[in-house]
Amino acid sequence: MKSEKVTSISSDMRKVKEILKLVPEDKLPIAKSLYAELEFMQKTLKALKHQIEEDGPTAMFKQGRQQFLREHPALKAYNVTIKNYNNTYKQLADLLPKTSAKKNDALLEFIQE
Repeated sequence: MKSEKVTSISSDMRKVKEILKLVPEDKLPIAKSLYAELEFMQKTLKALKHQIEEDGPTAMFKQGRQQFLREHPALKAYNVTIKNYNNTYKQLADLLPKTSAKKNDALLEFIQE
């Protein structure tokens, strides 16, 4: 099956691109590289998810006379990619300047009310 090419950027990635403006200048090249990887992985995840939804999470595997049900290869790829996506997202978030404790305290106070 030929999967559809996904070219659109999600609104989440547009927000992440805006957040890149907060990254310090010396870390910006790394942040842009991580963003590019996130963008690619998001498109890949979308295509894999579409394939899994169409074909299901399992697939018949035939080897010689044996035939058995196994995890769909797209599901395996999806699971690996989502872990990498989350790790890359965390790396990008770690490049952002640390927020002050006062801002966090104000947020906690607001939540607790």
